[in-house]
Amino acid sequence: MSPSSFTFLFFLLLPGVLTFAECSHGLQRQKRDWVIPLIHRPENEQGPFPKKLVQIKSNKDKETKVYYSITGQGADAPPVGVFTIDHETGWLEVTKPLDRKQIDKYVLFFHAVSVNGQPVEDPIEIIIAATDQNDSRPVFTQSVFRSTVLEGAELGTPVLQVVAMDADGTVSSSNGVVVYSILRQTPDQPQPHMFAINGSTGVISVAAAGLVAQAVPEYTLEIQAISPEGSGLQATATAHIKVQASGMSGTVEGSLTTHVLNTATGLPAAGLAIHLAQLQEPGQWMEVVQRWTNEDGRCQPLLAAGEARAGTYKLRFETAAYWQGLGHTSFYPFVEVVFTITDPARKLHIPLLISPYSYTTYRGS
Repeated sequence: MSPSSFTFLFFLLLPGVLTFAECSHGLQRQKRDWVIPLIHRPENEQGPFPKKLVQIKSNKDKETKVYYSITGQGADAPPVGVFTIDHETGWLEVTKPLDRKQIDKYVLFFHAVSVNGQPVEDPIEIIIAATDQNDSRPVFTQSVFRSTVLEGAELGTPVLQVVAMDADGTVSSSNGVVVYSILRQTPDQPQPHMFAINGSTGVISVAAAGLVAQAVPEYTLEIQAISPEGSGLQATATAHIKVQASGMSGTVEGSLTTHVLNTATGLPAAGLAIHLAQLQEPGQWMEVVQRWTNEDGRCQPLLAAGEARAGTYKLRFETAAYWQGLGHTSFYPFVEVVFTITDPARKLHIPLLISPYSYTTYRGS
């Protein structure tokens, strides 16, 4: 009994054209097994159902009557009945739309037996993969983002990063790709494009000179995330950016401060992104602010004087991007420090000492 006596006929669907192709030559010998090409089927197909997928026939049907059956997930295992086979012709059919967010692939086994139930072929494995459809709208990790920028900041200075997720994912297609843009800046003074956003990363940076705290103390940006594939599903969020007077940069008091030191060089870690979040409910964190360290490894206060509230907070230092910028590979992608503020009136300083392979933190003064 030899697997090579199976003949496969694939039902190929092309735009406006239906063709049948003899595909037995497409089988590839691998060790002692036959490897059948992966069958792709788009998710959320419109009816009518059932739809033909592939026909399998045994060359033994010239010698004796052959009956076909299938086993596996989607056949006789849950979800039962997604796939059926015509016992006499060997045509495999799908009976309902596939949803790759629930099951992205099915592994089926084809069986061929004679009239008396004896196998005439070895079982053949076929994998049916549900291909992605762009049907998920991007979702921002939060509806409102907040940060602060020093007036007179140089062009290109990072201010804030927004993040949106797309459930379609990017593993098997580009449907999960999100592109960011700034729809509106309020106020539009001294010009309407004071900030720019990286369409791929969501990092907002200073794009024009003229940030003056006395003239415009705060900007509001309407941010859009769009999935460019398919129908272009989109979502929006708001970013509030406060402009801090330059004369306060070195003396402003804060309830929560930090600084980061690169212990591999003994120098301050500049350009490292820091996120501060507060625990709202068990497992639910709300981002409070983002900062980037300056050439001294410090940043503006994460919580200004009087802003601290009793509760649990989390500092997240984006160390992987920092080390990558220096040409190093980091053992850890980020560092998170969770701490509790019991006395909001007491100042808290949390330093971080980092190398590519280790880190140390403690409560400073």
